[in-house]
Amino acid sequence: MHPHKIKAVVFDIDGTLAMLDKETGRYTALPGAVQALAECRAQGLPVVAYTNGTFFPPAHYYPILAEAGLTLDSGHILTPAAVAARALKAMGYTRIMVMGAEGTTVPVAEAGIEIIAPTKHAPKVDAVLLGWCKDFNAEQVEAVVQAVWDGAKPYAGSVAPYFAGAGGKRLLGISGAIAAALTNATGVPVTVFGKPEPAGLGIVSALTGARPEEMVIVGDDPKLEIRMGRKAGALCVGVTTGVVDAAGFASQPEEIRAQLVLPSLDGFAARLLTP
Repeated sequence: MHPHKIKAVVFDIDGTLAMLDKETGRYTALPGAVQALAECRAQGLPVVAYTNGTFFPPAHYYPILAEAGLTLDSGHILTPAAVAARALKAMGYTRIMVMGAEGTTVPVAEAGIEIIAPTKHAPKVDAVLLGWCKDFNAEQVEAVVQAVWDGAKPYAGSVAPYFAGAGGKRLLGISGAIAAALTNATGVPVTVFGKPEPAGLGIVSALTGARPEEMVIVGDDPKLEIRMGRKAGALCVGVTTGVVDAAGFASQPEEIRAQLVLPSLDGFAARLLTP
């Protein structure tokens, strides 16, 4: 199925490894997920969990996933905001306007970038970064739009329209909604750092030593992690425990379609990791 030896496995979180109950902030592991992580470890394969959500900073995910039985090694949980912070720092930005909760502000601050809040009288900035936020108001939206009208370049961790939540519910992608409003007002497209862009896989390579073509990418959204993985040359596995059924995976263009679709992570190792 894939010409290269598998050297790392990258799992999406929401809809793939677990489901988040937005009301309680707690995760429940999906069928086969705990065993899949254990089987990867048993074969000496590094595992990275790469979510497309920016609800929390990376450090926040470890205990709440561990509570659900999903234990990840330190440094092996990745979010679009962490990818964005690293990229923006490398691009030379020292001060940016951030519209997002701590899931976005913490990685940006940790990268040594000054954060400007989106307010009516905010100083001029060279860039705007959008992330998930639970509560926001018109003044904040107008502030990021004004910043772009004044020449700031807009970025986002994710512009996904929705993601999988507990109870089969779709949860709205807030940063995607704000990005659409911003582009509607300014005509300027928002540059995305998260999925389906492959920027995060560079960090995975640095962590694991695996090239993208030596990775298995596992996810529930054919337009996000699967598209990202196929672009990068990875082996891509879809699971139907999240937002899309088997027909949804099959409907994608062949060159960006998952090479394998499973009903869950039950039996994952037997299908993919058998030596």
